Order: sequence, then C-alpha cells, then structure tokens
Amino acid sequence: MSSFEHFLHKHTLSFIQEGYQIFICVGCKKPISGPFYSCPHCIFYLHYECARLELQIQHFFHPCPLFLILDSDTCNACFMEVSGFSYCCFTCYFTMHVECALKPTISSESDEGLIQHFTHWHPLSLIDLNIFYDKPCCAICEKPCSTNSTYGCSSCNFFLHNSCKATIPRSINHSFHPCALNLLTYPNYTCNGCNRDCSGLTYSCGKCRFKLDIRCGLLPTVETRGADMIQNIMHPHPLARLGNKDVDNTRFGVGHRCRACGENDLDHSFSCSISCDFFIHTSCAELPKDIHHPFHLEHPLSLTYLPLQLHGADCSSCNKPLDGFLLAYRCDWCNFNLHKDCAEFKPSFKYGNYLHALTLCDKRPSLFHCTVCHKRVNKIFLRCFVCGIDIHVFCLPSAPKTITHKCHIDCLSLTQSPLEFELNRLEDADNSDDEFYCDVCEEKREKKDSVYYCADCKFIAEVGCVISELVPSYNTPEEQNGVTSRAISKDEDDSAIETRLAELNNEIIELSAKSKPLIQEREPLNIEIMLLNEKHLQLQGRLQEIETELWQIIRITDNLEVKHFLCKHQPKHRITEDMFSTEASTSGGLSLSAEQARHMEDESKVQNS
Repeated sequence: MSSFEHFLHKHTLSFIQEGYQIFICVGCKKPISGPFYSCPHCIFYLHYECARLELQIQHFFHPCPLFLILDSDTCNACFMEVSGFSYCCFTCYFTMHVECALKPTISSESDEGLIQHFTHWHPLSLIDLNIFYDKPCCAICEKPCSTNSTYGCSSCNFFLHNSCKATIPRSINHSFHPCALNLLTYPNYTCNGCNRDCSGLTYSCGKCRFKLDIRCGLLPTVETRGADMIQNIMHPHPLARLGNKDVDNTRFGVGHRCRACGENDLDHSFSCSISCDFFIHTSCAELPKDIHHPFHLEHPLSLTYLPLQLHGADCSSCNKPLDGFLLAYRCDWCNFNLHKDCAEFKPSFKYGNYLHALTLCDKRPSLFHCTVCHKRVNKIFLRCFVCGIDIHVFCLPSAPKTITHKCHIDCLSLTQSPLEFELNRLEDADNSDDEFYCDVCEEKREKKDSVYYCADCKFIAEVGCVISELVPSYNTPEEQNGVTSRAISKDEDDSAIETRLAELNNEIIELSAKSKPLIQEREPLNIEIMLLNEKHLQLQGRLQEIETELWQIIRITDNLEVKHFLCKHQPKHRITEDMFSTEASTSGGLSLSAEQARHMEDESKVQNS
C-alpha cells in the first residue's frame, strides 16, 4: 500500500498517512484530510477513497456502461457543472457526477411509496396534489396531473402520471433516424424534429448527435386513425390535422397544395404545426419512403425533396419537368427521378424474344428513335426504361391492324400517313410545311406517323386518340410469367425474399431427405474401408519384420558359405603360432629359422623330381 498505480495518472503514487489541508484532491476538488495518495513528480493528490473508485459502473439512469474520467462537463442528472472525476458514456456523451452516480438506489417500491424510475435520477414518491395551487404537468405528456396517482420529485419539480410512467418506452425506433433512440436527459438541446430548444427528457442517438423531444418521439404516424397530431417521414416537424373550417380559411386558400400530388383540395389533410408551408393529404402521407422500381433496378428510390439546383430536372419516366415544390422518388447515385404518379402502377408489355417492361409515355423526347422502324418517336410511344429502347405504339407486333372505337361508327384500319387525298401532289409527301390534323381531337398530328383510318368516310384518328382500344390487345403482366412493372415497397420486397428463402429451405430439406439413404448405404462401405486400412497397416508391419528376419538369415548364410569354402580347401602345410612368434629375437633363433627354410626347399625339389 506504500505505492499505487492509478489508471488516470502516468506516475506511481505514494501513500501518505496524514493529509494536509493545503492540498486539493484532483478527483473531488476538496481539501485533503486523512490518508491520501501523492505523486512525487507532479502536483497530483487523491483522497484514499477517490483513488479507489471503480473504473466502470452500470447505473439504472443510463443503459450503457459508465467509465471514470477526469474532465469538466455538465452532469446529465443534476444539470450542475462537473469538475474532477465523473462517470461518462463515450457513445452517448452522457456524464454524471461521482456523487450522483454513487447515490443509493431503490430496487423495488419501499414502504414509504418510493420508487426508482429511469426517467429521473432521484427516487419518486406519490404526490399529494392538494398542496399545489396550480396543478403540475406531467414531464412526458405535458398535461396537468389531476389524479392522486401521480409520482414525482418535489425538489426537482418533476412529475409523472402513473399511466405515463408505466407505458413510456426506454428505447424507440423512429422513422426520422436509422439508429435506435434511447431515453436520456440533457440540460439543453435542440429537437431535430420540431427545432425547439428543450431541456430534460429526450430520445437521443449519441453516436449521431440526434435528439427528439418526448412529444416528437412519441407522436403517432398516419396509420393511427383519428390522431390530431402525427409525424411523417416527408417532413421533420409534427403535422396537425386540418378541419374543414381550417381549409376554408384564407390562410389555407389559393396557392396551397399537397406536397405529394399537387392538388389544391386540402380536405382530409395535415399541415406543419410550426410555420412551414407544408400540406399533405392523409392518403398521400401513406406513401412508402423507399421503393424498388422496375425503371431503375440498380438502387432503391427514396421519397424526397429535390435539391434547389435540380429543380429544372426532368422525370426519367415521362420526361416532364419536375416541380421543385412537390415530392419525388429519387436515386442520388444515378440522378434518376420519378414523379409520384410515374412511380405508381404502370402497364407492361412483352416485346421480342425476351421480356421488355414497356411503358406508355405521352411526352415526345427530343432525340429518341423507334427500335423497329428507326424513325423518331412522337407524342405517344412505348419505352423500356431498363434497356433504353423506344417503340412506336403501332410498330409493336401485337398491335391490332383493325379496331372499333367510340369516336367512329365504322372500323378503323392501321394505315401509313400521309394519305393521298391529303396531298395536293404526291411529290408533296416529304414537304415539312404541310399540316395534317386528327379528326378526333382536331389537333395537329405528326405527318409520317401511322394512323387508324376509315377509307369510306375518310376519317383519320391518330394513335393516341384510340389508345384505349390498343392497350387490351397487348400482352399484360399476367401473360408475362408474373412479371409486373409496378412499384414494389421494401415490405413487399422483404416478403418476397422471405418466401424465396422458405422455398430454398424446403429444397434443402428435400435434398437432405434424398441423400439420407445414400449416406446409410455408404456407412457399411466406410466401415469396411476402415477395416481394410487397418489390415493394410498390420501387413505393412509384418512385412518389415519379415524383411528384418530375412536380412539376418542372409548374413548367417554368407558366414556358412565362407566356412564351407575354408573347410573344402584346407592347405597341405600347417602354420603354427610358433612361426609368427616375435619372442625369438636372438641370433640362434634367426639361424634356426633359416635352416628350417632351406630344409623345406630341399624336400620340395625331391617331390617335384
């Protein structure tokens, strides 16, 4: 205990038994008294109790772990300044005094009626409202507390309805923000929903610095029928329901229209409760935020306001200019835009050997040409937005050659234009100055576009005026193997994915069931293979033993062959050890050996003769 390593200081601290009032503890900022720790290199002093504080704690007032730090901030519990040690959550930027964090808590309701609730750091008790001249308001719903079933903290002027206390969620998922929001308290913040400056309870995402006050966080959505105040993904502020008397008021008169469809009729609609010029029909407020559309398969489209610099852009479907006042579906990655109406259901038709989702367009593009006849497409045509091909309505192979239409009593036949009777001379067929008109709409038509014609009456109808008779003859989505071009929401897309996953799981189960007999048939073979492998190992061991024995036998055989040869070919003279004795070192011994040698030579000569 004479030395101590503290995680907030780089030097080793020395223990001193008695403190001095002139020293100030860096942890609690109070004079040192009693035992303490001191740094011999720095002006760093800690009470013994401050030095032994836990590095990490879990507190009921905050869902995340709190870590001990040395910093200056504002306590999120008592809203007082913090100097010295404090417990902090680095994710939520939430700070508590050491004294606030270490106060005793109540695990359950006590005999005095005290409870501990995550909305307030002090224990809450039942409040007698008779002692108040003005009824206090609930910190959650902001309505007066009128019943005796009210809990509160009188010292902090914090009160809760019993029903609000029981139903308020500690964490929510909100359409305004992708992360989960936790209920916390902050001394000062600006609500990202209504832009109000607030204090106290807030639903917060500390990582993104996003905060919503209680009212914006708990407002119902448009799906909640009969709500007077709702929240919607199309506008950050709360939306208030408009009554008929509000619609008739001059404040909501000419010039105000729905931000989704552009209609001026604002009956059954909502408006911004702050001061924004934002109105939306109840039905339009139910539009999905994100959709997957067949016109743009690469990315989902998000419902949004277009940036000011893109207000002059065109819809990628109908090529009409986008109204910057209205909402549109947009892909920022590809600069792809769709009107709300263009994003709704559209008929699709089959063309060619593979499927093209052809959509009717009624606006002439500047430089588009028909894929079939290679002539410029005019007014009304079919387009595959995925592949970028354009086709005249009358060039589609399934287009009827003869139709009946309510505009004329006789049948109309598809005919090349211009007709001979319309020309003064055949040479004028290519004269661009001539004007030709449709007998249905009595408006100027394109001279070289085919028309539906009655030869008896010389009645001419351009394709766009009789399109209602052409559409039923085209291949409909039901004839295209279930392919459709309507906008698909995320929920529908997720449902389709889940269905496909379920089908794949069923296929896996079927394949597993089919493979079980095969696996069962393989098991005896696997066992037999395993036994054969073991026998093979045993035989290899026996082979090594036999090879060792054979080598020993070969050595013995070699020795026996040598002995047999020596026995069979013995020398005729016998050499004794005396012949190789080294002890005969005298001259007499040497002369004797020489004499013996001469005697042996003489005997050899006699035998040879």
